Amino acid sequence: MSEGRQGALVALRSRDYRLFWCGAIVSNSGNWMQTITVPFVIDRMTHSSTWVGFAAFMAFGPALAMGPIAGSFADRFPRKQVVLLTQVLMMIAAIGLWLLWITDSASPESMVAILFVSGIGSGLGIASWQSFIPQLVPPDHMVSAIRLNSMQFTAARAFGPALAGFVLAEFGPSTAFGFNALSFVLVLAALLAIHPRAVDLPTVTPRVMEHFRAGVRYVRERRALFLPVITIFVVSFFGSSVIQLCAPLARKVFEVGEAKFGFMVAAFGLGAVFGTLSTLAFGDRVRRSRMAMTGLVVFAVGEALLGSAPRYEVSLVGLFGMGVAYMFIAVSLNTTIQARVEESHRGRVLSIYLMGLLAGVPLGALTGGVVADVVGLRATVIGGATVVLAFSVVAAVIYEAMRPLDESVVTEPVHADALLTNQPTIAGAD
Repeated sequence: MSEGRQGALVALRSRDYRLFWCGAIVSNSGNWMQTITVPFVIDRMTHSSTWVGFAAFMAFGPALAMGPIAGSFADRFPRKQVVLLTQVLMMIAAIGLWLLWITDSASPESMVAILFVSGIGSGLGIASWQSFIPQLVPPDHMVSAIRLNSMQFTAARAFGPALAGFVLAEFGPSTAFGFNALSFVLVLAALLAIHPRAVDLPTVTPRVMEHFRAGVRYVRERRALFLPVITIFVVSFFGSSVIQLCAPLARKVFEVGEAKFGFMVAAFGLGAVFGTLSTLAFGDRVRRSRMAMTGLVVFAVGEALLGSAPRYEVSLVGLFGMGVAYMFIAVSLNTTIQARVEESHRGRVLSIYLMGLLAGVPLGALTGGVVADVVGLRATVIGGATVVLAFSVVAAVIYEAMRPLDESVVTEPVHADALLTNQPTIAGAD
């Protein structure tokens, strides 16, 4: 029976996937509480958009630097073990932020240092996390699992900021930081309880960079993999990085407090949830290329509306539209990657894709913060929207309206990584 006939939620029938999904949505909600609380606190400490952008850079930047190592790890070690260890590191960093705040020791410098440690953990684990998903469901449920994973992440992106806004207003940053630290317990418990399907691991393991470069060649030779990497970088650098500037937008442009700042980011998250539900409902009937092109145009319009909004309420509409569009883009790109890559290359290819995202967000936030201090927040946001719209035109002309995304089946032999794939393999442990 095809996945479409079984239903968009079919992956949740798998016990292991269900446990992992539930633990992940709680943990990611906590992560988003921290992601919203940190720029709010630093903005109030420094009154500087540059500092806010720098904090975002230090939170996400290390993950970019870890990309080659993370991709190699995901293809050469049991992914469950990599995810467990990196989640523990991130939990320790979250506890560190909480301790800083409750002991009145917090400063922009100390918080950024802990964000750097957390970013290393996130960077080393994110490729294994994404590559781990197909191991929790039967192969014919993979697309459902990918979409539901996007859904839990975006649901957390909506719930976490909204809860952060309420908690900041009523209880303060210490409660937000403490909740994030506790949220890791559930995902760690879920990881210990599940038994993923084994995948083959190479018996010969070359040096990390040699291993990673083979993955880069593999991506460059396939437009269906190369195009998503370019697209996610552009959208992240000029689009979704703007979310990191919501704290100064709330304070300087719309002159609102903690709760309404949280609702700004939550509006993006709610839009993302709506976008994910839409892809679950009709994703099988719409080509990925069409969904991605629609997403690019709608994202640019929403971002332009955010930058030009005459009132706070209008900014929420723009952010909601950006969230919807982002998920149209992200689900299309992620599904293409997972459908087109062979298992032996999955970790490295996903790492390269995620490096595009992880490069775009911190570099875009850092650049946007500096530019905003010079030309203004509104001009910076509208400028980003203009670039996203221009890219959609380029994609329509050069990449045939994103048609490579519609390819689904791997048919060509592997040759970019022959050093590994021609070697005998062993089954990976849990």
